[in-house]
Amino acid sequence: CIGPQALKKPSIEPPPSSLTPMAQTLAQLLASLPEEERIILTLHYLRGLSSAQIAQMLHVPEAAVAGVIATGRARLTAALEL
Repeated sequence: CIGPQALKKPSIEPPPSSLTPMAQTLAQLLASLPEEERIILTLHYLRGLSSAQIAQMLHVPEAAVAGVIATGRARLTAALEL
């Protein structure tokens, strides 16, 4: 599990109204995820960082980051399929 200090690094802002409907939906779903998943998914998919880079930044094992990415991606996929 990632410590609370590491979780305060990136901030997530509400989606701007100029986003497409799909982008707004994804932003809302991302915002609904647990903080740890939201931060790691944001760093990985929106900022382009690798699992290794995120692990180094947050001082956690790379396997933990990869697991959070997989779990978060599964949650987003499931929510989009509803």
